[in-house]
Amino acid sequence: MDGLRIEGLRGGRNGSATVTVSLGREVIECRTLNLTKPKDRDAFVDAICDGREGIDRDEVTKKLICLAADLAKPATKKSADNGRGDPEQLLAGMSKFSRAEARAMLEDRNLLKRSVDDVAALGVAGERQLTATIYLVGTSRLLDSPLAAIVKGPTASGKSYLIRKTTSLFPAEAVLMATQQTPQSLFYMPPDSLSHRFIVAGERSRVENDDTAEATRALREILSEGRLSQLIPLKEGNRMETKLIQQDGPIAFIESTTLTNIFEEDANRCVLLHTDEQPKQTQRIVQRLAAGYGGGAATGDEQRIVERHHAAQRMLKQWPIVIPYAPRLGELFGFDRVEVRRAFPQLISMVRASTLLHQYQRQFDSEARLIASADDYQLARYLLAGPMSRLLGGRISEPARRFADRLADRFAVDEKFTSREAAKGESATRRAVTGWLAELCEAGTVEQLEPHKGSRPATWKRTAAELDIADDCPELPALDDVFPDGHFRHSDKGEAHVA
Repeated sequence: MDGLRIEGLRGGRNGSATVTVSLGREVIECRTLNLTKPKDRDAFVDAICDGREGIDRDEVTKKLICLAADLAKPATKKSADNGRGDPEQLLAGMSKFSRAEARAMLEDRNLLKRSVDDVAALGVAGERQLTATIYLVGTSRLLDSPLAAIVKGPTASGKSYLIRKTTSLFPAEAVLMATQQTPQSLFYMPPDSLSHRFIVAGERSRVENDDTAEATRALREILSEGRLSQLIPLKEGNRMETKLIQQDGPIAFIESTTLTNIFEEDANRCVLLHTDEQPKQTQRIVQRLAAGYGGGAATGDEQRIVERHHAAQRMLKQWPIVIPYAPRLGELFGFDRVEVRRAFPQLISMVRASTLLHQYQRQFDSEARLIASADDYQLARYLLAGPMSRLLGGRISEPARRFADRLADRFAVDEKFTSREAAKGESATRRAVTGWLAELCEAGTVEQLEPHKGSRPATWKRTAAELDIADDCPELPALDDVFPDGHFRHSDKGEAHVA
């Protein structure tokens, strides 16, 4: 039956386990038993299936047997420490050459640029700004308030590949790959297995409804509160007792999606990023693939690159960070939009992530705190200008803006057209075009005349309204205002850190 979940926790003696069976959001059975004994197992199957049509007894039995096998596996040293280990010990076990290269890279003023170059050497074409942002999201796992991001883009735009290649530069103990999650999965992770971890999820479900919102509820809680807690009923002897299950964070997080509109409670906790869907980027990808198949791609020593970054990440310490100019930033921020409450902490976390990554180049104050520099704000502002312009300025995404320009070339103001006609000639999928039309409709530059119904596409028209276009994000305080003495790199947007 769809929605039936069976989850277990290793119990005390004699191989006993506490098994919880849920149907949808309802816990239908929870008891402690020995799953290796057929008599106990069959009685539990009876309790689950009797009186409930549609539950396959054989399927339930099979799941319980598999659960018993998993719980019976011996607790090895690796599972005891959740497969993570001590970064310092793992670093000591690496070659002197890798450690020396990592130290030199951490002391390099062009540290982030080198990191982006290394991701390019692993096979990623273009997307340098997006790569740098993902790298800093991963590094932010060491903060007490890490970053979370969702990478949006059309199908086949390279979202998953870019995320996979960038996260390969983080050591295994730092990353948890979770391509699919059930509503209760995070609660039942081994203790301390999530704390300061970079959680890399897969493609977000295309269905946005109450069930998928429930599936991500635990994720929202740990992103907001830094920990999870849940009260569950457990059978102890002949009586039921309520136990508290806790899972400590915090976590850094990233996932990808083709959706234009994301469940608001999830989007509120994440920086929304976009891939480049332009033909020029497609050309870069194809040329890179062609060079690889032709034997002419200068990718360098991939293993050497990965080991250098693994060593560098293990060298990073969780120093406390102070941002001397944070009060000035707070004064310069506008307060006319409630979204500022989300934007300001994200900006501060990005500044702190940059400071943490560059800790071998930063000064300490008298209280042994890393001091964030002007470079850290300049980099954070550069990387967040696009996401913040949409969040604070109400502007549309770059892909939607470019689509609006193409629509203007094809359709006059007040001229009617269908979604199918709008998608004609577009390299992106029809789903992406529908999402862009929704963005433009919200911005007021197109108007929906008739909604989609059955096989009949929606009907639209262009309006005379103009898009609010800004190359920069004026809502973020300007560098000259934050640092009137000009203590930052000679680049007005921060490209020097990445390009």
